Amino acid sequence: MTPPILTPFPNHVGYWLSRAMRSVGTAAAEVLRAHCAGLGKPYVVTPPQWGVLSALAAKGEQPISTLSQHLAVETPAVTALVTRLEQSGLVERVHDRDDRRVVRVSLTSEGRAIVRALNPVMAEFNERLTSPGQVPDFIQRLQELIVCASAQAPARGGRANALHAAPNCQTQEEL
Repeated sequence: MTPPILTPFPNHVGYWLSRAMRSVGTAAAEVLRAHCAGLGKPYVVTPPQWGVLSALAAKGEQPISTLSQHLAVETPAVTALVTRLEQSGLVERVHDRDDRRVVRVSLTSEGRAIVRALNPVMAEFNERLTSPGQVPDFIQRLQELIVCASAQAPARGGRANALHAAPNCQTQEEL
């Protein structure tokens, strides 16, 4: 059994989620760094960049604004990630033919190759974070937490139907 981590906040969900996010992010960064180096790549894919690459691999070419929505990250931050990925030769930007203000992003051949190489590595990393076979249930619980948190702060992105998706949530008015 893993010894408990001593903390002044034993019952604060936000503290544990923040600490878990930092720990998982640090571990993911090291896994990505090691595999990029092992492949002899002149670049390192970071966890946020991996999110962009994964979204493009799953959904194909997308406008930066759509990537921003899918990743739940502000558009300027996605633009910076895309710039770095473009400098590494992993993505390319193309202005939309119908609306030149819209910038679409797609994977390059090198981008597709690194996604193919890192997909199994990151899938294994995800599986090792939880008990075998528990990833779907764990992700569902995290999604429920996101919906509940959004219901607590509707001005920051909460949805009107958030409580229908997660009936165990309580709004501020109910507390």
